Amino acid sequence: MEPLLWLLLPVAAASGWISSRISQRKAANGDVSAAASDQTRSYANQCIQGLNYLLSEQSDKAIQLLVEMVDVDEDTVETHLVLGSLFRRRGEVDRAIRIHQNVIARPTLSAAQRSSAMLQLGVDYLKAGLFDRAENILNQLADSQPDNPDVYRYLRQLYEQEKEWETAIKMAKRLHRVGKIPQNARIAHYYCELAEQHVRARRIDEAAEMVKKALATDPECIRAYIQAGDIEAAKGKTRAAIRAFRNALRKNRNFSPIVLKHLHGLFAREGLLEQLPDFIHQNADCRKDAAARYFLIKTYSALGETERVDELLHEELKRREASPHIIKMYIEKMRDSTEGEISESFRALDRVLNSRLSDNMACHCTRCGFESNSVFWQCPGCQSWGSVRPHQNPLEYSWLDS
Repeated sequence: MEPLLWLLLPVAAASGWISSRISQRKAANGDVSAAASDQTRSYANQCIQGLNYLLSEQSDKAIQLLVEMVDVDEDTVETHLVLGSLFRRRGEVDRAIRIHQNVIARPTLSAAQRSSAMLQLGVDYLKAGLFDRAENILNQLADSQPDNPDVYRYLRQLYEQEKEWETAIKMAKRLHRVGKIPQNARIAHYYCELAEQHVRARRIDEAAEMVKKALATDPECIRAYIQAGDIEAAKGKTRAAIRAFRNALRKNRNFSPIVLKHLHGLFAREGLLEQLPDFIHQNADCRKDAAARYFLIKTYSALGETERVDELLHEELKRREASPHIIKMYIEKMRDSTEGEISESFRALDRVLNSRLSDNMACHCTRCGFESNSVFWQCPGCQSWGSVRPHQNPLEYSWLDS
């Protein structure tokens, strides 16, 4: 019922405007004829009928009645624009397009009214996935209204959806300049997207240049630091890669599970695993960071230092908030080192813990709450950039072995 209540707003607005307009005309013309009175009653009856449709949850009939009640002229443009926007928000984009096209077709509109209607039609096309039409309208508006931030915001959104990152960067910069709306964090992600395209095409130098631009635009962009580490590693510059990953850890501890996973892979490939424990101790807080403790144990296990592994596992068991993933390591170790009923008991515990961990999402969006087991640099839920991050609860680090 709640969405229907929103329909009361344009109905009430139209009703009030109609009654007021008729009254004003009658007063101005001295018209107190029966015909005018009948017209007023007709409008009032239509409004009441529309409200009855709403209350009986016949929204389509209510909307159609409103469209028929309010003819498009210079005084009702705003009502129709609101109505079209309402359709769009309800997902009825085709109806929104028809309404906005109908408004634009009127020859009596002022320039401002026509521009408003054109913008709404451009947004309709954007929401409908008709990008060519949306681009054409929005670019026309950009030429005629170069200081309108809404035009650049929707153009930025359009090019973002089409993955035309260079053009999206231009629109974001114009929006920043015209609307005084900070865009640096978003632009940095656009550069990172370009870097990924270059990496896939094996253009490593070009990718490195895009990462530099990302960091110059937003020095806090954790994604760019991680990309820098991967790119330097691909170029065979191990020390530079380690520096980039170290910078990533220092910039944002929230992403330590991801950064440490990249580092573990790098140290293993380069035959430097014996140096990783010292690196972790120097650059991560093992008391608070379950991911750091996890990769310490994993590294010592790969190096065959079983006594150190046992020591760390038993230390974890004493923690008030022990990491379930490290407890899982302990259970697996006991499962494989025992026999008979004891081994079966540890197998059962392992199955229970696996089931529990599989129910937990590793990442969440700090803006809309979207959850997933992967880091999305653009949230699939609210489309914001850089808002998805690992949970701080060690229970949620479910991608560590993925």
